Amino acid sequence: MLHTEPPVDGPDLLVRAINISAAYSVPMKQRAKGMWLVQLFEYAIGFALAMSAANSVSPAALAVVAVAIIVNASLSDGFLSAFQVLRPRTHRVIGIGIAVSALVIAVVVPLELTSRLTLVIAALTQGFVSVRFGHGFRTTSTRPK
Repeated sequence: MLHTEPPVDGPDLLVRAINISAAYSVPMKQRAKGMWLVQLFEYAIGFALAMSAANSVSPAALAVVAVAIIVNASLSDGFLSAFQVLRPRTHRVIGIGIAVSALVIAVVVPLELTSRLTLVIAALTQGFVSVRFGHGFRTTSTRPK
């Protein structure tokens, strides 16, 4: 015959729950998830900029920025990367640097108006994606890293 424990309720249930949670506590860590979505956005920005470069009179500046964005996305640590070299923090810093460099190129290099506007829009979009979603989408997880 099995010996069953008497039912626990009230304050004893709370004490038992606290003891169990203390014995099996796993620290909650912020984990970066959704890096593939960030990469998808960056690939879209880079390839749109490359298509604009193909139709531009002076495509060099647009093509350089497009290649930099695509290479940054392909080297980051995510599902859509070709080589998982860059950690999310490094990827974010490089993305912000690319956005600032694209703005400087748009101001300094003599370009036609459409190329200049395309470069500014791409720089602002890349900057927003890098600043807002540069580490991926944060979720709370109890899984150890």
